[in-house]
Amino acid sequence: MAALPRVEIYYQGSWGSVCDDGWDLSDAAVVCHQLGCGGALEAVGSARFGEGSAQIWLESVNCSGAEAALWDCPAGSWGQHDCGHKEDAGVICSEFMALRLENGTNCSGRLQVFYNGAWGSVCSNSMTPETVSLACKELGCGDSGSLETQWPYGRLSGTAWLDRVECGERNSSFWQCPSAPWHPQSCDDLREETHITCKGFS
Repeated sequence: MAALPRVEIYYQGSWGSVCDDGWDLSDAAVVCHQLGCGGALEAVGSARFGEGSAQIWLESVNCSGAEAALWDCPAGSWGQHDCGHKEDAGVICSEFMALRLENGTNCSGRLQVFYNGAWGSVCSNSMTPETVSLACKELGCGDSGSLETQWPYGRLSGTAWLDRVECGERNSSFWQCPSAPWHPQSCDDLREETHITCKGFS
């Protein structure tokens, strides 16, 4: 599970991007299926999700959409291209996930996750300090933070996707952490919503 939907491939010991020459929905469909992230909603080019900084491994990818992996698709030779990183390809999958802080300023606010096409809250039950730290890191807000606990009682009116996110020292990304199953009513009390303040700023 990745937060940045720029496509990168691991080849010969290093990660590299894919050029957007000929990049289309069939290519994106293979990537989304390979990642277990649902179907492809959009094939994205022109480095919309940021430019890579390493090797560009592939260009002129021409998948049919039925391949099991991107490297099974017809393409130019590995590492041979006339592209720049401003042409890095990306995808938006139906189950693309991202984090944000809502109703806050800079690096403080209500923690929300984008999943299955909608933003929703993250519940604070069993929230560990490592979970808060990894969320801050994912948000580009430093490597640590604190959980805010002074919030009023009341029924939650919107979606709440996640509960019991329990990151540990072995997790290097928020998306790797164990949690309760994804569910749109994971918590129903406003006091259970996660509000965090990160201690660093990007």
